[in-house]
Amino acid sequence: MKKIFIILFCVFIASPAFAGTSSLHTLWPYFKDAKMVQIPSYNSGPFPNEFITLKDGSYKKSPVKIDALIAYPKKGEGPFPVLVFNHASGGSWQWSNEWFKFDRLMARQLLKKGIAVMFVDNFNGRSVVSADEDQSQVSTYSFYIDAFMTLEYLSKDPRVNIKKVGITGWSRGGMNSLAIAEKRIRDALISKDLYFAAAQPRAPDCENVSLFGNPQPIKETKTWMVLGGADDYTRAEPCVEYGKKVKANGGDIEVTVKKGWHHGFLGNYPRELSEDAEIYWKCPRVWTEDNGKYNKEYIDWLVKNGAFESEEAMWEMAKNDPGKAYKRSGIAFKKSKCIFLGAHTGGDKGGKFMKPFLKFWEETLLN
Repeated sequence: MKKIFIILFCVFIASPAFAGTSSLHTLWPYFKDAKMVQIPSYNSGPFPNEFITLKDGSYKKSPVKIDALIAYPKKGEGPFPVLVFNHASGGSWQWSNEWFKFDRLMARQLLKKGIAVMFVDNFNGRSVVSADEDQSQVSTYSFYIDAFMTLEYLSKDPRVNIKKVGITGWSRGGMNSLAIAEKRIRDALISKDLYFAAAQPRAPDCENVSLFGNPQPIKETKTWMVLGGADDYTRAEPCVEYGKKVKANGGDIEVTVKKGWHHGFLGNYPRELSEDAEIYWKCPRVWTEDNGKYNKEYIDWLVKNGAFESEEAMWEMAKNDPGKAYKRSGIAFKKSKCIFLGAHTGGDKGGKFMKPFLKFWEETLLN
C-alpha cells in the first residue's frame, strides 16, 4: 500500500496542474502560521568538478531558488534558535505522509519549546520530484550549497538567533547534515563567521558521496550521527571511520550505532525489502582529496574499466563537456557490475528515538 501511495503521489505532483508547486504546501495543515519563502542558491558543477566549482566560484553561473517553509514559536518575539530539516532522496513530500511523520511531529514539539523550524525543499526549484531512481538529478554538492545558502538567508532574519541554528536529516539529508561541518565547503561559500551550531545526521552515505578524506571540521559545530547497525543500504562502518577522522582532526562529533536498526529506521512502518534500491557499496569508495579532486584509486578504477583512456583524458573531457564526462563514468559501473539491487528500509523506531532527539536539540540550541 505504501508503494502504491508513493507512485500515485509522484504522478499527481508531476502533473501540469501541480507543476512548479512545492510539496511543502502540504505541511501547512500542521504548521498553520508558517510561511513559504524562497532562498537564492546554486547548482554545483557536475562530475568530477563538484568541489572545484566551489573553489573557483564557477558554481555561481548556475543560480536557482529553493523553496522553504519556516514556522516560529507562538510565544515571544525572538530571536529564536532554528532547526533546519533536510529531506531524503524521496523528496519533501515524505514529510506530510503517514510513513515519515517523525520530523513533523518533532518540529511541533520543538516549536512548543521555543525553537523555530524550517523545512527545505532541494528539489522543486530544480524541477525534480524524487531522486530515488536517479541520484544524478541533483548533486550532493548542490545540497551542500543549499545548506549554507539557507544559513546565510537565516542570518538576515532578525527573528533568528544565528548562533543557534541546527540541521538534521536522514539518508541524503543525513549526508547534508554531516557535510556542513566541513570547513572548506563553508569557507568557499559564505562568511567564515557563520556556522551551524549543531547537526544530527541519520543513516548518511559515507563512502560514495565524495566527502573529504582528510576532513577539516568546523569546531563550533557539534555533530551527533546516528547509524543503523543493520543498514544494508548506507552502511554504518564507513561512517564510523569518517567520524573517527573528524574527531582526530579536532571536530566535536559523537557517533551512535543502533544494533539491529535498518535504513530509514524512523519510518512509521515495519522493516521491508525495497527491491529496486540501487546499492553502490561494492563499488570503489570515492572521496575528495585536499586538492579538491577525487582520490586516485577511484580515478584509476574508472580508467581501468573503460570510462576514460587516461586520467588526463577524463579531466580534459570534464573541462570541455562535463555532461559527457559524467555519462562516461557510468561505463565503469556497468562493466564492473558493482551495483546491485535490494535493501531493507523502515523499522518504526521513532518512538524510541523521540526523547534523545529532543534532548539533543534542547542541549545544543536552548543552552
